[in-house]
Amino acid sequence: MLLTDEDAATQAISTLGSLTAKQRQALDAVNTILSNGEPFVDIHELFGHYNVLYFCDLLLPRVEVLWSPRLTLCAGICELSKDATTGKFTRIRLKMSTPLLQYRPRSDTVNTLLHEAIHAYFFITTSWKHSRGDDGTGHGVGFQLLADAINNHGNYGITIYHTFHDEVDSYRTHVWQCDGPCKQRPPYFGLVKRSMNRPPGKSDTWWDKHEAGCGGTYTKISEPALTKKQKDNMSKKERAGRQKNKLDNWVTSSKATVSKGKTSKHSIDLEEQDKTCSHNSKGKRKAEMAAVDNVVNPKKSRAADEIEDNDDDVLIVEHKILVECPICSKKVAESDINHHLDVVHPP
Repeated sequence: MLLTDEDAATQAISTLGSLTAKQRQALDAVNTILSNGEPFVDIHELFGHYNVLYFCDLLLPRVEVLWSPRLTLCAGICELSKDATTGKFTRIRLKMSTPLLQYRPRSDTVNTLLHEAIHAYFFITTSWKHSRGDDGTGHGVGFQLLADAINNHGNYGITIYHTFHDEVDSYRTHVWQCDGPCKQRPPYFGLVKRSMNRPPGKSDTWWDKHEAGCGGTYTKISEPALTKKQKDNMSKKERAGRQKNKLDNWVTSSKATVSKGKTSKHSIDLEEQDKTCSHNSKGKRKAEMAAVDNVVNPKKSRAADEIEDNDDDVLIVEHKILVECPICSKKVAESDINHHLDVVHPP
């Protein structure tokens, strides 16, 4: 019959009343490490000493301890998983969060290590039942008994939950905003923040409730900038899709006059135009072309050639700007950039 968390905690606590020679040796080693003034600790060395001192020498070599650069929602985690060779739940991995703990005081690393070691001890002594526990989280009476005993014995600060809220939030850089009624409701105001690029969806336990009570659509409003390595790994098509200097981005205020075909109520007095901009032959003008808000005439070179061979006056008002192709770095007129991407760098 398997032990309960409370039974296993009682067994571990009973060994602290009168330490064995091996436990005293482990205690001396721990005190030496914690008093050396170093800002960081070797969690593998410390874990080995704690295994002997507090956990009846049951954790090693069964428990694997490692730093995790991807663990950003909690300071540590203890996983019980199935061993592929035996098919039984005997594989235990204790992960410590590199992002959350690397800039925290050393005591936070030590307390987190002990917290997860308690979970590992219960997984060994009570198997998978510990993950549920009497409170549904694994932090029931048994966990609290053993944590209090270790705190009192070594003057530690093991708690049930960590309080690294600012550190956790700083890594939740993928943000989605709902456009439904929940946008106005506290405490989240329709925002979903995550450390990974996983949009809200049916896989979330709260999704059905949100669909029934709000029904809004989530749109991504913020994400972290790409790293240099990510940019280097992008394909030409992906780079072209992310470039910001599309022609439509420049056509803004001209929509009301150019795109809708509206004309001015007042006629243009051609006689008042600057005479330096036109040839003075018969006083007639056959064409007038104006570029507004950086919208350039794509036939400028051809039109300019026609001016030299034509006796009639042509008024051309242009503002030609060269931009750099995001793929081949060639200088292209901004009016031709989309055409250049489609022809020279087809999808």
